[in-house]
Amino acid sequence: MCMLAAVMAASNLTAQDTLAIRSYRVVDVCSSERRWLIAPTLGTIRSLDSLMSFDITIGYDTAVTRPTDVLTEGTLSANLDYRPTMSTVVPGEMRIAGFNILTPMIGDKPLVAIAGEFRGTCTTLDSMSFTWPASFNEEFKKVVTIYSTEPIIAVANAKTRNDVGMDVENDSVTIEGKDSVKTVVSQIQMGGLQNVEASATFRILDTNVAHIANLKLTSAELQRIEMVDAGNVIVHFKQEGSSSPVVEMEVRSTSNLEIAQTVIQTSLEINDTCGCVRPGKVDSIKVISTNPMVYVSSSADENTADLVVNDQYIRCQCYHGQTNAINVYSIDGALVSSTGGPSKSETFLSIEGLPHGAYVIVGHCGLKKSVILKMK
Repeated sequence: MCMLAAVMAASNLTAQDTLAIRSYRVVDVCSSERRWLIAPTLGTIRSLDSLMSFDITIGYDTAVTRPTDVLTEGTLSANLDYRPTMSTVVPGEMRIAGFNILTPMIGDKPLVAIAGEFRGTCTTLDSMSFTWPASFNEEFKKVVTIYSTEPIIAVANAKTRNDVGMDVENDSVTIEGKDSVKTVVSQIQMGGLQNVEASATFRILDTNVAHIANLKLTSAELQRIEMVDAGNVIVHFKQEGSSSPVVEMEVRSTSNLEIAQTVIQTSLEINDTCGCVRPGKVDSIKVISTNPMVYVSSSADENTADLVVNDQYIRCQCYHGQTNAINVYSIDGALVSSTGGPSKSETFLSIEGLPHGAYVIVGHCGLKKSVILKMK
């Protein structure tokens, strides 16, 4: 029996010898309730441990945290004769003390809890510390030799706002002719935010129809333009005060087709790790590229020919079986391309490889001619 008592006494001196500060709440800096909660704990306290009082001093960063309340509900201090009090007379130190007169504290609960206001950002931590060794009543059987702390952690849970984002002026834009350019205007709605750093993305879904030729930013400080490719451009900027920046984008047609369509998608991202706003307003614009055909036709009694010209090819159609041919001349009269043969009702000639310039195109149906001046 004596041996058993000695073993139990020895275990009481070494078991649960850690005093730890647990952090129980993650602070959301985007919330109006920026409160933290910590609690010192010794693990399981039994009656034989004879815990009657405690005096604990915790160090903290005054720029990040401000202790305000001592809480006892759900802790060993809930039934103390003398409820715990907190002193912050010494800057950067909170001293919490409480004691009982007759009944020891028992249970697997924290000693006490402390709450306060968080003053930092989502990138700052307050790890707390034990600036002085904790003290307990002389009869307390445990010997605290290890001190550990958990930091107060903060995050930024951004809220989606539909009044922040991109607003394109029109629903569609038509570009007539390959290599022609039209301007698309987008306003960046900032919803009352001020001096925000952000990135506006402009993405063309099909660069075979059009690509972004140039961008101009106003009412904001341009940081850089990131050309991911011809169809994906990101404008990085810093807002000037509470302004709503404007982006003027030159879009160039790249299509030879008679008509082709694509879409420009726009989006905005706030470049702030601790930003509390997630842009919810997105917009898009349809881009229509056209290459109008030029038709010259005549009656069977006269020219009896149809001549169709676009940026890719020329078609000459004859209706009465005459010799069919196509000749292309430069503006100074030099023959640059030709095709044709006898007894063909329809002849094609590709001009896609010709350099830009003015050309005279002549379609022959027998002795009849159709002439077109083509700007390429």
